[in-house]
This record gives sequence, C-alpha cells and structure tokens, in this order.
Amino acid sequence: MAHVTIAEASDAPNHPLALRMGVIAGVCFNVVIGTVMGSFSVMLASAQERLHVPLHQAAVGMLLVLIGSSLTAPFVGVLMAKFPLRRMMQFGALLTTAGFLALAFTHSYTVYLGVYGLCFGPAMTLTGSVGPNTLVTRWFNQRRGLAVGLVNLAILIAIMPERLKVFVDYAGSDAAYLLLAGLCGLIMLPLTLFIQDYPPDHRPAAVAVEAGAGEAAAAARTADGSLSMGQLLRQPKLWALCVATSASMTSSILLGSLLIPIGTSWHYTAYQAAVLASIMSLIGIAGGILFGWVADRIGGARTLALVGFDCMVLWLALLLHPPFAGTAVVIGLIGLHGAAAMPALARALSDAFGAASYSRGLGLNTLISLPFSMIAILGSSLLLQKTGSFSLAMQAMAGLFLVGCLCGLFAARTGGSGHAGRAAASLA
Repeated sequence: MAHVTIAEASDAPNHPLALRMGVIAGVCFNVVIGTVMGSFSVMLASAQERLHVPLHQAAVGMLLVLIGSSLTAPFVGVLMAKFPLRRMMQFGALLTTAGFLALAFTHSYTVYLGVYGLCFGPAMTLTGSVGPNTLVTRWFNQRRGLAVGLVNLAILIAIMPERLKVFVDYAGSDAAYLLLAGLCGLIMLPLTLFIQDYPPDHRPAAVAVEAGAGEAAAAARTADGSLSMGQLLRQPKLWALCVATSASMTSSILLGSLLIPIGTSWHYTAYQAAVLASIMSLIGIAGGILFGWVADRIGGARTLALVGFDCMVLWLALLLHPPFAGTAVVIGLIGLHGAAAMPALARALSDAFGAASYSRGLGLNTLISLPFSMIAILGSSLLLQKTGSFSLAMQAMAGLFLVGCLCGLFAARTGGSGHAGRAAASLA
C-alpha cells in the first residue's frame, strides 16, 4: 500500500484576479442554468402544443439534458485538466445560444430532443457546472467553499419562471426562445474572453511520496498532482460523497423541471406554481452563501449529511399538503438546502483529493447522479399523468435523502480528508 500525499497552499492569499474570475464563473453559471433550467417548466405547455406531444414526452427534453451533461461530464473533467478552460466554456456558450435559436424556428420533436440532448446537455457541463466551479476552485485558496457557494447563487433562475411566463403569454414561445438566445449570446460570449485558466504564479501541486515506495507510488498522481479517473473511482469516500450530493441534485432538478405541473396537481394555478419556482430559487440564493460558510467550518461531508436529514423532513412535510403559504415555506426551505450541493461537494472533494482533482471528481459526480435524476423525472411525470398525484414521488425523495444523510456521515468518518489544504489518499 503506497501512501501519496498532495500539499496545497490553501492558506495562501487569493490572487487579486480571483474576484474577477469568480464573477465570470458566477455569471456564466447563472445564464446557462437560468435559461435552460429556469425556462423548461414554463415552456412545457407551449412545447406540448407546438410539438403535439403529451407531457411525459415533452419532459424527455430535461431528461436528455441530464443524460447529455452526465455523459460528457467525466470527459469534460479530464479535458479541462489538459486544455484551455476559456475555449471550452466559450464552446458551451455557443451551444446554448444555438440551441435556443433552433427551438425558436422549429416545430419538430426530433429537433427539440436533439437541442436538449446535444446542445444544452454538454453546455450545462461546459459552462454551467464543471467549467465555472473548476475556475473558482483553481483561483480561490482561502474560503473556497464560500466562494463556490457565491458562484452558484442561482439569481437568474429565481426570477426566470415568473417573468418568462408573463413574456410567453404576451409575445409567444417563438419570441421567448429568441429572447433566451439573445441573453446567452450577448452576455456569455464576450465575458468568456476574459477567462484565465490559472493564477499567474500557479505551479503544479507538490506530490510527496513515502521513502522506498518506488516508481509506482511516484506515479500515483498525474503531472499536476491530481488523481486519475480510475484512482478516484476506487475511493469509497468519492462514492459516498456522490450519492449524498445526488439527493440534493435530484431534488433541485425534479422541482426545477416539473414544479408547474406538480403545482397544478396540488390545485394551484400555473402562475402560483411559477411563483413557487421563483421562491425556491430566490431562497436558494441565501442557501449558497449559508452552506458555503457551513462547509468551510464543519467540512463538506458533514454539511451534506445535515442537508440530507433536513430535506428528508421537508419532503415528508409536503405529504401533509399544507396550504399555499405553508407549501411556499417548505419549497423555499428545500431551495435553501438545494443550493448546498455545490459548495459542500467542492469543499469535500478538494479537501479529500486536492483541488487539481476537482474537475474529474465533479465530472464523475455528475455521471453518478444521472440514474437518480432520470428515474425521478420519468417516474414523477408518468405518475402525474396516470394518477394525478405526486405523493409516491415525495416519499421516494424522502428516502433518498435518508440514504444521502447516511452517506455523508460515512464520508465524514472515512480517511482521506484534510484541512489547511493538505489531503492524503491511500492508493493500492
């Protein structure tokens, strides 16, 4: 058993340009997530009408986004460790813009599926998740969890559902898609030109190998001090962290995609359901800051365990079918906790495996989360269509959060985590 340790100067001051990179990362995250995820539930009804398909077929669009992003995420995580991050995030911006332009001019279900799977799916990884979070992780040494939480503040998605619903009712779906394309192209394409991959004084992380460990141990990490995909996949802690994070990601994706039809099944109007979606995202803004701060203090794994327990209780509360005000409070609190996933995972991954391994770890997390999200979206939409009820899905989500809580506790108790920027992994 060869023990390999990576040392990072996480107590070193952040570079003066770190704030600029954080702003760019936050804007790119907001535009991609806000336009793709924030518009989907609102545009479902018009998509059904334009394409002449039932709800569960229209909802496949979001499923393809998840599949496209999840399948590309591990490859993107590797590529971002080898190729310019700026170019990859620019490509994601182009894909998002082109996708909305295509939707504005087509009534083909095949094109609709292609846009969500081949354009929006990879774009979500390149410019909406792995790209921005990798950028901020590279630039921030101090308060990394809080920085990731701030970057993942879903401000645009908080106002998108309600405002876009009003715009669609006034101008129609074609104009709405053109508006979304304009937002993506005019904001992200110029902004990504200013991305710098690393601080000017960046050096590959130092790798310390025990004396006498031999060449195999010396090669345990790649040239930049990161773990390879295979090495990460052999770490039980990675799997525990990914399952714990999957619960939060599945919850956010499920409500973000289907909250309007779910709300109408609770006998609310479509506008009231859109308001619930905005409340969830608005309160989630505070969650990114709160849980980023918490993750920096108690660790990412413990934060994920805390989120799992709280969200289990909140999803069970929805089974009581509270009045609109009570539902808004519960949905808002779910949004608050949903924002914890990225800062908690960033803190946990970088502590356990080093910042250089973060893009690969996040890519694997996205892939591992895919089955949970697929089952949630397809199962929930079919249940809503056949039974008109969401109760069974709410029970399943509560159970998933219980599993996530236990996985977070397991990850917090296992080795391989550190503080002050020192992480150690035991590799066979």
